[in-house]
Amino acid sequence: MKRYIVLTIAIPLSVFALYTLLNDQKKTDEVEAPIAIDIVPVDSEFAKKTHNPSPIDMSKDPIAAKPANIESNVPSSSFDAINKPSAKAKEILKAAKVLPTDLQNEAYIEFDLAALKTLKTGDNFDLAIPQTAETYSAEITNVTHASNGDKSIVGQVIGANGAMHTTILTVGNDAVYGQFTAPSGNYVFESKGQYGWIAAKRDLYKTHIEHQVGEPAPKNADDIDPFAPRAENTPSF
Repeated sequence: MKRYIVLTIAIPLSVFALYTLLNDQKKTDEVEAPIAIDIVPVDSEFAKKTHNPSPIDMSKDPIAAKPANIESNVPSSSFDAINKPSAKAKEILKAAKVLPTDLQNEAYIEFDLAALKTLKTGDNFDLAIPQTAETYSAEITNVTHASNGDKSIVGQVIGANGAMHTTILTVGNDAVYGQFTAPSGNYVFESKGQYGWIAAKRDLYKTHIEHQVGEPAPKNADDIDPFAPRAENTPSF
């Protein structure tokens, strides 16, 4: 009976020992891939040029960081011509009590006074007409200065078929006024300071009194409108 018990215990132990021995032998026979390790000498040129990584500043939270404000270099009050549409000109002119009551189809504008004061003979300037969404360019043919400091500018606009149109404007210390003749019609404008209005002359009431622009208009024996289109062979005044 004792021999039977001993055999019962010994056989499983022998099988387990044999299995363990064979498994260990199998692991020993497996070939492991070699690991390549580059060893760089401490005194090599590569090691000399290698810098230690910069420490990370954990006091700055990248999530909470605000993006830097990018300021635009384009001024918001830029002019493409000597004038531009203005949303506040009407209220300013009303408050100053200089807005005529007989206007029709007028547009409210802001003048570039700084540019107007620097104009001289031979220069060109552009005038925008908001009613027609047009911009015309005029060449200055004459500039005169009055005793009160006003500056009168006479220019010409090339119209359809090469016809020349005359424009006259006066720049004062606190006002701009004049007439600009374009192929689409004759336009009158006035301002108080930099803010003013522009309207087609045909839309104004007959009772509207315009500013006298600079010196008196030249006498014309034939009573010809100086702002009318001029024929090519007709000399300019």
